[in-house]
Amino acid sequence: MGHLLLSPYGRISSAEFYRGGFILILISVALSLINLLDPKIGQMLSIISYLLIYPWAVIWIKRLHNGDKSGWMFLAYVVLYIVVAMVGFGAALSMLGGDTFIQIITDQVDGKITQAEVQTQMEIWARDNMALILITSIGVSVLTMYIGDRTIPTDNNDNKYGRHGTTFD
Repeated sequence: MGHLLLSPYGRISSAEFYRGGFILILISVALSLINLLDPKIGQMLSIISYLLIYPWAVIWIKRLHNGDKSGWMFLAYVVLYIVVAMVGFGAALSMLGGDTFIQIITDQVDGKITQAEVQTQMEIWARDNMALILITSIGVSVLTMYIGDRTIPTDNNDNKYGRHGTTFD
């Protein structure tokens, strides 16, 4: 498992790509739930969310290698993720009380509330809307993985990144 998520060398199949992606999604959901239950512990664990960027890059790079593509192309999928996230969260925001969210931001810009009040109100808003936020986040990740996997052809021959059918777990 460590090689799947931590080493960018070699190549992985679609199944291994999805397995790694779903593991990372589950870790992210667990971190979000911990933050919801205990924000102080959640803040301490928030660094893990940033550390998950590396294993995401690793599985994308290895999936690209399986299609005989440069690992640097994963940056195109980062852009895809950002676009899908903007659309997904924009849609979710319109469904889950975007007016409240925008009012908090507007009040801060107008100087009606302090930064501490903004943080408190945002935490309450996020807690009240956590289910839809998590569902949207999972959906954005899965959709990006699906689109990416379908656009990366599998090279059924050995290539410069490794032998076909080789697994590294």
